[in-house]
Amino acid sequence: MKDRVIIVGGGPVGLVAALKLVRAGIPVTVLEKAREMHAEPRASTFHAPTLELLDTLGLTAKLMELGRPAPQWQYRIFETGEAAVFDFDVIADETRYPFRLQCEQFNLVKVAAEALEAEAPGSVIFGAEVTEVTQDANGVRVNFIRDGKAESIDGPWLIAADGAASTVRTKLGISFEGSTYPAVSFTVGTRFPLHEHMDGLLGVNYFWSGFGPWGMFRTGLMWRVGWSPPPDSSDEDTLSDAIVQAKLAKVCPAGAPYQLITARVYRVHKRIAGTFYQGRVVLAGDAAHLNSPSGGFGMNGGVHDVFNLADKLIDILNGAAAIPLLDHYTRQRRSAAVDDIQSTADANYRRHRENDPAKQRESLRHFQAIIADRDKHRAFLMDNALITSYRRSLAIA
Repeated sequence: MKDRVIIVGGGPVGLVAALKLVRAGIPVTVLEKAREMHAEPRASTFHAPTLELLDTLGLTAKLMELGRPAPQWQYRIFETGEAAVFDFDVIADETRYPFRLQCEQFNLVKVAAEALEAEAPGSVIFGAEVTEVTQDANGVRVNFIRDGKAESIDGPWLIAADGAASTVRTKLGISFEGSTYPAVSFTVGTRFPLHEHMDGLLGVNYFWSGFGPWGMFRTGLMWRVGWSPPPDSSDEDTLSDAIVQAKLAKVCPAGAPYQLITARVYRVHKRIAGTFYQGRVVLAGDAAHLNSPSGGFGMNGGVHDVFNLADKLIDILNGAAAIPLLDHYTRQRRSAAVDDIQSTADANYRRHRENDPAKQRESLRHFQAIIADRDKHRAFLMDNALITSYRRSLAIA
């Protein structure tokens, strides 16, 4: 296995990296700590550049079958119905996918894993808990425990796609500076047809109301409703059925009591790794950078990372480029993370959670003015669909 690229993390970022490398004739081994594929909804937004990239691997058509396109999205004042509606048709000349695809990330895990298994059976090792990472000028060794037994694997490169609490990043002593937002995010999922009982709903909705702001997203499987509980709330209070049901009853009384199929509390961070690679270990996705989930940029940015990285590793492994090419990866993707993804997600976070009615109305007027100006409308959508970010990163020398 010494010629195999090692990938730590069997989530969407790690599996997409594995599939792209395998398609280029490069063998991989994916080490996944969990004993089975991730089944939590987590991220549920796929933006246009991500769909275009995944289409090169034959995955987008399958995701389209499993998800639900949202060609429009809105900010809306609940009590009055006043809204600012953004329409992706304005940028239909810029992409084959002028919409947000609302589709749980476990669907990407599923279709990527199936494709990988079909082409490179046994590439994923489940229940593999990494305990040590060492390297020299020629390669990397990863020690891990599986079924209580110590094992190790060697490879020329390691991609760390093991998430926000990355074991690989920690073992290498790479810093992860930034901050944690004061408010957590809480998301529930229900199959109740909210669209049949609430007027004016789109596939993606951000509401401001007298009882707090919230978001609503319709996937192929469910409606996901998310909000930030009061800062002094415990996780136990946030997850309390009485509190959750009371909130949902205010949103739409017709569904109460709601049958919930998922409920999760998220800590929200903005962090960046001190370096995106050290020797022969390269970080990607949440292991390299974290941002607010507002706008659905995290998973998308991670997929953009590994497409960029895989192309460069393929050139290096085939002898067409030298290792310093990874400095280029760092410049491109670190800039995308800091200058575009984190900054836009941060602005979205503050707008989505605004509680001051005067500031809510000010934001609504601001959005309505953007929509009334076609050039500004286009620019806003290009930013929030990560099209500008992706193209800008590729242009960085």
